[in-house]
Amino acid sequence: MKKALLSCLFFLCTAQAQDYSFNVLDGINESLRVVEVAYKSGAEEKDRYHFEKARAYSDISMYLASEQDGIGSKIFAIKSMNSASKALGGLKGIDPVEFIGDDRFEKLTGLSLKEVNERLQYIRENKGESCAPDELAKTEAYYDALFYEINKEKVNRVVLMKLYNDVVNNSFSAQEKLRSAIDSKLECYTGKVEVSQTPQEQPQQVQEQAQKPEEKLPKEEPLMVVARIHFDFDKYNIKRDYIPMLNEVVKALKENPNINVRIEGYTDNIGSKAYNDKLALKRAQAVKNYLVKHGIQESRIQVVGFGKEKYIADNKTPIGRFTNRRADFIILRLSSQ
Repeated sequence: MKKALLSCLFFLCTAQAQDYSFNVLDGINESLRVVEVAYKSGAEEKDRYHFEKARAYSDISMYLASEQDGIGSKIFAIKSMNSASKALGGLKGIDPVEFIGDDRFEKLTGLSLKEVNERLQYIRENKGESCAPDELAKTEAYYDALFYEINKEKVNRVVLMKLYNDVVNNSFSAQEKLRSAIDSKLECYTGKVEVSQTPQEQPQQVQEQAQKPEEKLPKEEPLMVVARIHFDFDKYNIKRDYIPMLNEVVKALKENPNINVRIEGYTDNIGSKAYNDKLALKRAQAVKNYLVKHGIQESRIQVVGFGKEKYIADNKTPIGRFTNRRADFIILRLSSQ
């Protein structure tokens, strides 16, 4: 009995490690690639606020991966892609923020979030997006991660305090920069453009610009993130653990109408090909049904079942078969060109 229990515990731990290996490391690489592609496509110039948020989310994805939070790492990889897509689309405007209630945080840490919430609200309401885009974006990204951590069933207090400190430090920097802009009456705050050129100089500059050869914009690459969920043997119902990730996909699809998703279902090698083909498709369809139920148009979702194909682990072990029983959903931002 003891031997069987130890064997079971070993399977569970190793299965989690296997899932971590395939799921989280992919998420890290994808979030880094998303930021790189966005940068090469000029996202930083189009929308500094959303580009910096994409970078911050990517950093958070890597940090959560280092803490072995596979679901969290993938969620913030998707958030990174979402913000990068907004930046590439030049989608100006500040993101909505759901403020954290003070009670649960105070119970866990003995600290209050009241000052942090008031500071963030002040920055958001006083053109922080224009005058301190980098600092505001980082504050909001880490605040988002703090919200995620505090609402987990099992909170990691070390992670919680690290994220809290990141929010505090970045919000102070944003507040300082904003106040400096207000005191100096900078253009980002007043909205008034300072004209330093005389009327005589302006036509000459226009003529010089007209003579410059037309610069070719870099070709925009698609932004792509692959998320993965796993299934129990012979099942196609979605586990509760993966709901937060699916909700983040829903959010990304709603906020970016130029993003589509392709869902691919897979099985292990047990059972006939005909049966597994149907099961694989049911797994893909289950994910699609969740997205549609939460407001995503069916026309934006493709599904396919591969069944006994494209294994990513050895089917000789229970761990390998667990890893192969999956649905990959590929979130794709279509190129605007």
